[in-house]
Amino acid sequence: MKILRLSSIRAIAIASLLLSWSSCPGLAQAPAPSPPPALASPLISLAEARVIIDGAITFTRGQNLNMAVVVVDAAGNLVSADKMDGTTINNTRFAEGKAFASALFRQTTEVLGDLAKTRPDRYFGIMNMYPGKVYLVGGGVPLAADGRLVGAVGVAGLPQGVDEKAARAGIAAWDKYRESMKK
Repeated sequence: MKILRLSSIRAIAIASLLLSWSSCPGLAQAPAPSPPPALASPLISLAEARVIIDGAITFTRGQNLNMAVVVVDAAGNLVSADKMDGTTINNTRFAEGKAFASALFRQTTEVLGDLAKTRPDRYFGIMNMYPGKVYLVGGGVPLAADGRLVGAVGVAGLPQGVDEKAARAGIAAWDKYRESMKK
């Protein structure tokens, strides 16, 4: 094994190079990254979504029917979903499509579905812009609190017109819950 010995001139040259590199800003250690910004609190909480779902289920049980119900936030992202026994998983997808469309367009899906008759260009434009994401059939209702959109509810699996009634029953339960929280 050979031992390398540096001459004192070489050792001084290497040391001065290392010192000059350490003063280069590009080679200096980067400062510690700042923590990511805190997430904004949701406009509708999971607890509130569950109140809506429970209200819709209570209404539907009173009708002796089965359905799926979905609550989304203002951007159309899923907050919570549920499906009653005896309904298909497809109804959960339909309910989510109704809730998504209702949140996105700030309108009931019953009104949006009427575009097929009154403005087919707009109806098919919406369907093509969001393939597989929107379902423009009655049962989607926007959620507003203090004049601000906070999300939407979608219900599927019930007879025509009853989907929206179930969604509104869930919203009525949510309104009562919000009132009780203010006291």
